[in-house]
Amino acid sequence: MAINVGARTRKLTQPKETVTTSTPKVLAGSRMAFVDNLRVFLTILVVVFHLAITYGGEGSWFYRERPTTELAGILLTLFISLNQFYFMGLFFFISGYFVPGAMDRKGGWKFLRDRLLRLGIPLVLYSVLISPIVEGIKAIHEGYFSGNMGQYILRCWQTRFFTPGPLWFIEALLAFSLAYVGGRAALDWIKRIASKSTPTSVDKPITHKLIIAFILVLAPLSFVVRLVRPMGIEWHHLELAYFPQYIMMFALGILAYRRGWLPDFPAGVRKVWSVVAFIGIAALPVIMVLGGAIDNIEPFKGGMTWQSLLTSSWEAIYVISMSIMLLGVFRNRFNQQGSLSQFLSRNAYTVYIIHAVVIVGLTYLLGGISMDPLLKFVLVSPLAVGLCFLTSQYLVRRIPLADKVL
Repeated sequence: MAINVGARTRKLTQPKETVTTSTPKVLAGSRMAFVDNLRVFLTILVVVFHLAITYGGEGSWFYRERPTTELAGILLTLFISLNQFYFMGLFFFISGYFVPGAMDRKGGWKFLRDRLLRLGIPLVLYSVLISPIVEGIKAIHEGYFSGNMGQYILRCWQTRFFTPGPLWFIEALLAFSLAYVGGRAALDWIKRIASKSTPTSVDKPITHKLIIAFILVLAPLSFVVRLVRPMGIEWHHLELAYFPQYIMMFALGILAYRRGWLPDFPAGVRKVWSVVAFIGIAALPVIMVLGGAIDNIEPFKGGMTWQSLLTSSWEAIYVISMSIMLLGVFRNRFNQQGSLSQFLSRNAYTVYIIHAVVIVGLTYLLGGISMDPLLKFVLVSPLAVGLCFLTSQYLVRRIPLADKVL
């Protein structure tokens, strides 16, 4: 990883009255061990998140087993909610951080080509190969499967060719990247017409005021979107209820690069918002109980309800505070890699792509084992995570040319 060690040197060697600009603290091509480790953590969370839905939590997934107790469903839903409201937003923040530097280095066309290669090819292959298989397992489980798997896959191709499943994230990231390239090109053209130079990136630490402004924009925006598209309702495989968060976190990642917020936030900001994150974790079950979520969770999903307004407000605070806390924790405690962490980091992207077929197949095979759902969730989670990473390393990544994409 590259750390900015030049700040003190500039202060000693430049006159005080000189206004200078600096490059971001970490360049796009540099490796940051703590970010790689955080990506691994988030990828594992994705796998465990879908297992929680499998064993009785609220949500949509290909294969599900009914919870045998109400308590199991409540606890798994709480676990799902505490992750749903921040972890994909943090994924988009990290992705957004590396976009402007990559485009600066490569230029627009090469950047687009690389995005289409790394994001587009897995998206198409998942839709064509993996999605029909997991849909077939779902059909077998729910009793409407007919013919053999080959025939079922052909029917899937004929009726719904593009089904990204959990790779909706890659689909959205590709769209966001295309939008960034288009926006940059338009902005550069306007500046050329106006004979203005493009400003260089300047180190400008994140402040409490900016964080509060982010919250004050995201909360009402999420509430308004959920009046039309409540949580749980998809549009072309995309759950638009969360997209205000995703778009703003992606944009915040771009801003973080331009203003040099990484590798670390100011200590005061990190400490305050880490406390807020823990308060947010404790607040969610209270909000759910007071809002009657045990009996009816629908008012929380959207519409003109006080539960939806409160949830949108809590979410805006929670996503930014959890992101700041986790970035700080990984920067200070997990900023190096050994052989295991390098193995996990190398395979994290592939695991995200293939995890659906691995865990759906595994949980379907284990479906006949009668066990308390919480205990089953705890026991199957490490098995599923390990199987995903081993499948990536020793099967998928050994396919010819796979490493050029993955």
